[in-house]
Amino acid sequence: MKIKKIVAAVAAAAVALSTMAVNAFAADEYTAKIGFADTAWAAQDWDTSVTVNGDGQYTLETTAVAGAVDFGVFVIDIEGMYAGSPDATAVLDSIEVDGSALSFDAGKIIYGDVEDKGNFRIEIYNQYGDTKNDSPVDNATAISSSLKITFTVSGLGGGAAAPAEDTSSEDAPAPAAETTTTAPATGNVAVASVVAVMAVAGAAAIASRKRK
Repeated sequence: MKIKKIVAAVAAAAVALSTMAVNAFAADEYTAKIGFADTAWAAQDWDTSVTVNGDGQYTLETTAVAGAVDFGVFVIDIEGMYAGSPDATAVLDSIEVDGSALSFDAGKIIYGDVEDKGNFRIEIYNQYGDTKNDSPVDNATAISSSLKITFTVSGLGGGAAAPAEDTSSEDAPAPAAETTTTAPATGNVAVASVVAVMAVAGAAAIASRKRK
């Protein structure tokens, strides 16, 4: 009976610690919201959003700004990401207006905690910001039906979103039969060590019990 209790305790501890290891790899979740208004504030959208749950490419698409005659404010805010994950970043990939690509100067896009609110902002154009005098886009662009923005997040880890581009090759050579993998320097190494130690201790206890 005591042997069964020892085995059960070791198994339960191993499961718990394994769960901790998996959770350590889980990326934080944030909400990316559009901030848009034309110069007359007639067409606006501050609600369209997407959940950012790891590294990958994300898209925001809205028809709420249909009828906009130009850009007054045009930003994406990933709420809390600058404060919560300071190593994470996002880059604008593309803009589509009414289904057609809108060109932009990537070097003029402003990124970061622009308003000191802990949000990571992609500032495409803001008539109240630094992009007013050096716009990355033609802010006189009108929107008849829809606006679509695609951006890529990195530095969060994890990620259910598809990557921006699949760079793998079907013709890549198969890995060697024996490989050595070095674990990343995270708390998971300690967790794995504890699990191993507990497993050995459990086995030793069982063997000792049998000898008696």
